[in-house]
Amino acid sequence: MISTILIGLGLAIALYHAFIIFIELGDFGQWVLRSTRSKTMRAWHKRKSLSRNTLLALAASWGLWFALSSPITVVMMLVVSALILGMYFTGAINPDIMMRARQENAVFVNPEQAQHYYRDDESVLVYEYDGQARAHSDKQLVRPHIVGDQAEGPANVVMTYCGLTNLGMAMIPEIDGQALSLRPVLQLENNLVMADANSDQPIQQLWGRKECDVNAGIDNAMQQVATFRMPFAKFKQAYPNGLVFVNDYQVKGMRTSFWKNPLLFVYDRAIELIFGLAIDAQYKFDKPVFPTIKHVDDRLPNKRLVWAFNIGEHYMAYTEEFVISQGGLINLVVDGKDIVVSYNQEMESLGVFYNHTSQAVKQLDFLGYLENGDRLERVETLKAGIFWVVWANFFPQTELNVSK
Repeated sequence: MISTILIGLGLAIALYHAFIIFIELGDFGQWVLRSTRSKTMRAWHKRKSLSRNTLLALAASWGLWFALSSPITVVMMLVVSALILGMYFTGAINPDIMMRARQENAVFVNPEQAQHYYRDDESVLVYEYDGQARAHSDKQLVRPHIVGDQAEGPANVVMTYCGLTNLGMAMIPEIDGQALSLRPVLQLENNLVMADANSDQPIQQLWGRKECDVNAGIDNAMQQVATFRMPFAKFKQAYPNGLVFVNDYQVKGMRTSFWKNPLLFVYDRAIELIFGLAIDAQYKFDKPVFPTIKHVDDRLPNKRLVWAFNIGEHYMAYTEEFVISQGGLINLVVDGKDIVVSYNQEMESLGVFYNHTSQAVKQLDFLGYLENGDRLERVETLKAGIFWVVWANFFPQTELNVSK
C-alpha cells in the first residue's frame, strides 16, 4: 500500500510538471487550451526546474517500482511514463528541433538558382541594406523563423518570421549595444516569441523588445530594417544581383536524406505536414488557429492582409485594395512627419516612404525615386501583409485606411 502511494505520488508530480510544460511551452498544448501571458512567461523562466522536477520524479517512481513490491503493473508504468515523456518532449525539446533557426548558417542562392525552389508568382519578403537586397518566401521561412545575413551580406541583419501572423520583420539583432543570439521558442497571441541565448530573455516579435524591458517600461528595442513584399519574378527583375534564402533542411538536394538519417527525415516531413495544415487553417478560417487573441476588431475581416506601420505612437494600417482605389498614391502626415503610401503596379508592391520634400508627391517609382532623381527613404516599421486580427490585437488604436 505504501509503495503504491509513493510510486503514484512520484508519477503525479512528474505528470503535473510535464503538463505545465506541455500547455505553456509547446505549440501542441496551446492548440488545445488557452493560457495567459503571465502563466506562459512564468513557465518559461522556470522551464529548467520544471524539466528537472519532471525527470527526477519519473526516475524516482521507476526506482521505487523496481525496489518495492507494488500492484502497479509494468504496462501501467509504461503508459503513464509515455504520457509524461510525450508532454515533456513537446514543450521542452521539440521546439528547438522543429524550428531550427538559421541566424548563423543561413543558405542564400542567386535568383537564377532560386528558380528551382520558388514560383514566379510566390510572394517574397524583401529588404535592402547597405546596397544589397535579400528575398525570403513564407514557405522557406515558416520553420526556421529566424534567418541571419552574416554569412553572405555586409550587415548583421536577421529576418524574423511568424506564419501565424503572416509577418516578416527584418531587424538588427542588438539591443542597447548587446548582441542577441535568437531562436524561436513559442507563440503568444498568434505571434512569434523568440529567446535570446545571451540574456535568457524572451522577445515578442512584434515588439522587438525583451520581456523584462517591456515589464519595466524600458523602450530599448531592436532596430528595424524596412521590409516589403513583391512577387519573386519582380524581385528577379528589380534585383538581379540580389540573394534568395533557401531552407536547407526543407528543400530537395539540401535536406538530410532518408538513408543518411531516416528518423530525422521522417520527423521533418511530418513537421512540414503539421505546419502546412496549421498555416493553411490560419489562412482559410476566420478564427485564429491558437485561441490566444484578446482583442478582435471588426473593422475588417480577421484574416484580411494589411500593410501596417507606426510613426512614434501613431499606428496606421492600409489594405492593398484601398491604396489602389486612391490611385496608388496617398500623401499624409503622421505624428508630424510627411508620409507617402504608394502601390507600384508594375512591381506589384506596396511601400511606405518618408517624404522629406515638404511637397505632396505626385509620382514615385518602386524604389522610392521622384521625378527629379531624389530618393525617398522607406519607413522601417512597415509590416507588409500582416493578418489584421493579429495587428489589431496588439495595436487596437490603429487608424485604418486614412486617405489624407
